[in-house]
Amino acid sequence: MIVYDTKNWGATLIKIYLSFNKAYTTRVLFKYIFYLSIYTTVVVVIDLNVLPTRIEINPLFFSLLGVILSLMLVFRLNTSYNKWWEGRVAWGNLVNQSRSLASNLHALLPKDDLENRTFFASQISNFAYTLQSRLRDVKNWHEIEPLGREYLACLQSTKNVPYRIATQMYERVEQKTKEGIFHPTDKQHLFSQLEMMINVMGMCERIKNTPIPFSHSSYIKTFILIYVLSLPLGIVGTLFYYTIPTVALIAYALVGVEVVSEEVEEPFGTEANDLPLLQLSRVIKHSVFEALEVEYEIEIADVEIDTKFIQIVR
Repeated sequence: MIVYDTKNWGATLIKIYLSFNKAYTTRVLFKYIFYLSIYTTVVVVIDLNVLPTRIEINPLFFSLLGVILSLMLVFRLNTSYNKWWEGRVAWGNLVNQSRSLASNLHALLPKDDLENRTFFASQISNFAYTLQSRLRDVKNWHEIEPLGREYLACLQSTKNVPYRIATQMYERVEQKTKEGIFHPTDKQHLFSQLEMMINVMGMCERIKNTPIPFSHSSYIKTFILIYVLSLPLGIVGTLFYYTIPTVALIAYALVGVEVVSEEVEEPFGTEANDLPLLQLSRVIKHSVFEALEVEYEIEIADVEIDTKFIQIVR
């Protein structure tokens, strides 16, 4: 995710320049604008130089359609952004629940019980890493904290890895309660926190697996296409060859809203404006190992973490 200062226009423009070739919106949007500009050029040349009588559409037609289209685009963008924000809220809850669980375990476990402290710290951290891998349909086993020889093999043979990790933590809490380390009341509280983490996983899976309804998205795309393809015929009689940049600019605004909506409605991807799941996972890992006062084996060094972003999360 691109981190920037909303009040610093200069820095924002620099961010736009640096991410110009990386952003999904840039790649897709300018491709559409390029094809549309070619189409508009052909229409203008034919209308002005080939046809004996110009084909013109009353500008009032576009004014009325523009009002309707703008309302639809606002609704479309808000719907997509709600999915993005819901995903961010879910991962914010995961950060909070992970820290809360780690602090609770720190208070309950004996100081010298390094085995259980390491187990829970690793499992909480691994839950976040495997969840982000599941949401992105990748396998980042090198991020997993190892817990014995058979641990990784067990996870690799499981379809829903974060759910399996949560189940293992349930089993360990139950085992330690029977051994007298945890009180039954403590067990219920720990179970409740683990349940909240599973709820976050379910929420993220729902966001990922529930796209915007096809009829909703396709209708707006069709409306935009009809509008921008007919627009040159409505303004060519007034703007002549200036119709080409005018249509390109208007299409940039209209198509841009749709392209931005397409990007943010899938918040768990790897595009420039998607949620920084890997960085959030590393924030969780650092926090839980620090809270339980144990060291981790896998260093957090594969991807540079933006210090400003960490400050925001914390």
